[in-house]
Amino acid sequence: MRRFLIAVGILLGMPCAGSASATTVYVTSIGHSEVQLIVNGSVVRALRIGDVSAEGVRLTGINRGAALLEVDGKAISLTLGQSSFAQTSLNADASGHFVVTAYINGIPVRSIIDTVATHVSLNSDEARRMGIDFTRARRSVSQTANGAVPVYIVNLARVQVGDIVLANVSGSVVEGGAAQHPVALIGMSFLKQIEMQRSGSTMLLLRPHF
Repeated sequence: MRRFLIAVGILLGMPCAGSASATTVYVTSIGHSEVQLIVNGSVVRALRIGDVSAEGVRLTGINRGAALLEVDGKAISLTLGQSSFAQTSLNADASGHFVVTAYINGIPVRSIIDTVATHVSLNSDEARRMGIDFTRARRSVSQTANGAVPVYIVNLARVQVGDIVLANVSGSVVEGGAAQHPVALIGMSFLKQIEMQRSGSTMLLLRPHF
């Protein structure tokens, strides 16, 4: 796991994907002409139509029980209890690794968040279990903790970590089973499309709904 420890060190110093100042909004109540929001996870704001919060969140209207908002210059419609971001909180294990059960093509797989890995990486036994026909895929070579290994570059129809779901994610399949590649890696082909925030032993993954 030495390579992963290096990855965590990189993560601590890297900016979040997207914008580090992205505004999060959660809708707690919707009235006829006013909505109540939690902004950035802690600030409660009550906005009437046309109002703009100190964080720049504008309520442009209310339609059929949905708040029509402008957040970071983008229009979004949220109903009661909805958030502008899907988010997942992860806790590091005793070794400092962020181990998760990811769902790849709907199949649960023990995985590690790895910012050094280029792709979402699986072994060939896992790929077969997911129904991935990798034998005709483009071949490449990947550098791993065990040295250079041959891989197949594939398209993963769906990758889910917690509440965050992405479609058509680039993946790599390592020849061999668990002895060769014991744990799947959630690499940058997934992580570059979301925001990552690290505080102590907790990592927050976020993806905007808009």
